[in-house]
Amino acid sequence: MAKQAAQDTIIQFNSILKDIRERRFKPVYLFMGEEPYYSDILVDELLATVLKPEERDFNQTIVYASDTNSAEIVSLARRYPMFAERQLVVVKEAQTLTKLDVLEIYLQSPAPETVLVLVYTGKSVDKRSGFYKKAKSVAEVFESTMLPEWKVAEWISTYVREKGISIAQDAASLMAEHTGNSLRKIVLEIDKLIKGIPQDCKEITAKEIETNIGISREFSAFELCRAISYRNPDKAFKIAHFFGENPKKYPLAMTLGALFFYFAKLLKAYAYLKQDGGTPENAAKRAGAFGSQESEYATAIRNYSYTKVMGIIALMKECDYKFKSGGSGTATEGDLLIELISKIFH
Repeated sequence: MAKQAAQDTIIQFNSILKDIRERRFKPVYLFMGEEPYYSDILVDELLATVLKPEERDFNQTIVYASDTNSAEIVSLARRYPMFAERQLVVVKEAQTLTKLDVLEIYLQSPAPETVLVLVYTGKSVDKRSGFYKKAKSVAEVFESTMLPEWKVAEWISTYVREKGISIAQDAASLMAEHTGNSLRKIVLEIDKLIKGIPQDCKEITAKEIETNIGISREFSAFELCRAISYRNPDKAFKIAHFFGENPKKYPLAMTLGALFFYFAKLLKAYAYLKQDGGTPENAAKRAGAFGSQESEYATAIRNYSYTKVMGIIALMKECDYKFKSGGSGTATEGDLLIELISKIFH
């Protein structure tokens, strides 16, 4: 479901962007959803395309919903453009608006000379409301969903490739672990990274990530998962000890989250393996692994049975419960993590 939603988001985004660039404007745009990255691009494109630079002083209005109300927005939208074919009204942070019935009435007959853009940040309109139902029939409604965590490294690789550079798979995974799935943060970090590397650099490696962003490849949840996959207890315990010594930078909750996503993907690979047969590598690829991750997950499949993977996930839940409930006594976050890793290997 999450994968399909993310794909649908990109397909619709590209379609809207194409229409805007070809000056096929809708009278109303409603941008919403948890992930604001794509909406930001669409708003910027409208600001750059709807009006000529000399037309913007009189015909471009940008307001924040906290500084206005629905009636004032309708009043702005009903104005006639001055010395231009149309006007552009952009309402940011529209999730704070009330009395949407006023806007619903406007949607029944939107001004043909106005492009009205309502931007919800981090939220969506109540889809049961009359306003939303009316918007679906007359406006361009775009809802941007969050990128699934397991798709982040692949998204990073694609974004970097569009910049004319490649990125090593382990470097993409390392950056994904650091940034999470906020596309705004990811793009900010990548753009900063590209500015910091030599102009003749053709591939971003984990070394560039370490040097320019300050992420340690050796001590990361990504490397911890890898050490467990390859049954390398010495490295796994070394990483766990380091995490325990630096709980603010490497909180147990974040580490458990990374481990859970890793082993949940491993379970998915097992499901494909059972359903279709084939090789562990192919099952890992279908589960969402790519690049060198395919062989890594295939190794994990060979090293851990389905029953063992289920048991590991149960151990993670037990560790999480101890941590959150205070049932761990005097044990530190590092102690709990080392105990978990010990149980995984035995």
